[in-house]
Amino acid sequence: MPNSIRRRCPCTHCQVRGLVGPILLITLGAIFLVAKFTRYGFGQLWPVLLLVGGILALCQATASRSGHIGSSGQE
Repeated sequence: MPNSIRRRCPCTHCQVRGLVGPILLITLGAIFLVAKFTRYGFGQLWPVLLLVGGILALCQATASRSGHIGSSGQE
């Protein structure tokens, strides 16, 4: 396969890794939205980012790597 064509890895581990950034951005936006419309400020809500990041890291660590492109000579 030419280097100009890149396939996405179908394994669950890589799919979760691809969602980390968007989910953290959505969480950050939700925190700012809650801070704007409630009495809780960002200073009280920032630990939610750590919780979401930890949950995503746990999901990625426990996700299956079966079918991972690049492992076991599959490419």
